[in-house]
Parts: sequence; C-alpha cells; structure tokens
Amino acid sequence: MKIAITTTGPDLGAGISNRLGTTPYLLVVDVENMSFEAVAGPPPSAGPGAGIETISIAVDMGVKAILTGFLSPHIALTLEKIGIKVITSVSGNAMAAAENYRQGAFQQTNGTPQQSDVPMASHARTQSREAFRKAGRQFFSIIPVLIGVILLVGLFRGFVSQDMLLSIFSGNMIQDTFLGACIGSFLSGNPVNSYVIGDTLLKMGVSLFGAAALMLSWVNVGLLQLPAEISALGTWFAVTRTIAAFFMAIVVSILTVILTGGSLL
Repeated sequence: MKIAITTTGPDLGAGISNRLGTTPYLLVVDVENMSFEAVAGPPPSAGPGAGIETISIAVDMGVKAILTGFLSPHIALTLEKIGIKVITSVSGNAMAAAENYRQGAFQQTNGTPQQSDVPMASHARTQSREAFRKAGRQFFSIIPVLIGVILLVGLFRGFVSQDMLLSIFSGNMIQDTFLGACIGSFLSGNPVNSYVIGDTLLKMGVSLFGAAALMLSWVNVGLLQLPAEISALGTWFAVTRTIAAFFMAIVVSILTVILTGGSLL
C-alpha cells in the first residue's frame, strides 16, 4: 500500500513539511517494504494551484493516504470522498511517520481527517487577532479624517455667510451647476469632505444642482493635482481627462437631480 508524505527532503530521513501545496518534496512510500520514490514539489511560481498539482501527483501514483502538517479541511474531506485518507498535524521525519502509519498509530474518526484541535484553534485565534488589528488600524486611520471634516465645516460656516452663498447661487439650474462644478474643481481633499460640504450648502439654502456639481467635481476633477497628473500620465491625457471630468460633472449633476426628483429651483 502506498502513502504520500510531504517532506523537506528526498529521503526517509527528511522532516515533515507543513503544507501540501508548498512542500519541497512528496515522498511516495510503500509501507509494505518501505521502498519509496521522491517527487519534487511544484515550483513557487505555481501559485494557488500548487496544492491541486501536488494532489494530482499523489492520485496518479496510486496513494491511499496523505500525511502532512496541514491541509485545508474542505480539500481533505474531498480526498476522503474519493478514498484517500488524510492525516494532518504530522511531525517528525518521514521514516517515523511511515512506520507509525503501518502500525496503525494514525486513526480516523467518523470519516473525517485526523487533525489536532490545537493547531486549528491556534490558527483561528491568529486569524481573529489579525482581523481585530486590521479593524483597529482602519478605525484609527478614519479619526483624522473625521476631525478634519469637523474643522472644515466650522471654518466654512465661519467665513462664508448664507447671504454670500445665496448671492452666488441664485437658484438657476444652469448657473448653479456651473458654479458648483467650478468651485469643486479647485478644491482638494478627502472625498468625505465633499459630502459634508454638500450637506452644509443644502442646509444654507443652495440648490441641489450646485451642491451635487460641487461634490462630483471635487471628487473627479482636481485641478490642484493636475501638475502631478501631467508628470505621471502626460499632458494630453491629464488635460483631456480633466476637461471631460468637468463637463461630465455638470451633466451628471443635472441628470441626477432630475432623475431623483429634486426640485428645479
């Protein structure tokens, strides 16, 4: 009977490698006489398909069991269904693993792969800690943005009066949209700021056309970044994109307000 063991070297004295998909060698051992054949594992360039390639090698060589450090549970169950036993959490060297298998030291329970609860629990805890760390980093990265938005709104309300805004935005659909797009094109910052400013403008009496155009051009035009865009992508592309984005902001703003039922002030 043949079994496959993932190993770090091409002989029975080699240690057990941790993962099937990245194993340096696959040692196919006949446990009846302990003869073996070493097959080189897939190269690192094989990527995510490396594990499937290794399994194909084992199946083609007629193995009835695979011994390794770790194998994804759903892949292990698939192999069980086609008659290949999977033994995980195996350590030591290939000779000891093969001998233990021959003597029945590895037992299967209820048709599920033998796998230590400790490594699985440790793996789950590691993933949970990493998820919490990522969530924490994202939360703390948002705090400066929120503070900036609060300060920006305060400054905006302090320096721009309602009478001044209403003298600029008269309520005319075309004029308000054009002015909003012009102002937004010269502003720069996090897109979240544009939403807050847009809401502030609406509360101060500016039409929805002007607020929508300002938000769209703020996010999509960005005249202040034009020199950097020219340097990175070329003058023709940068200028063409900026002009197109400006006019698209006007058109999309008008269409958005009309299609969403905004009043034509």
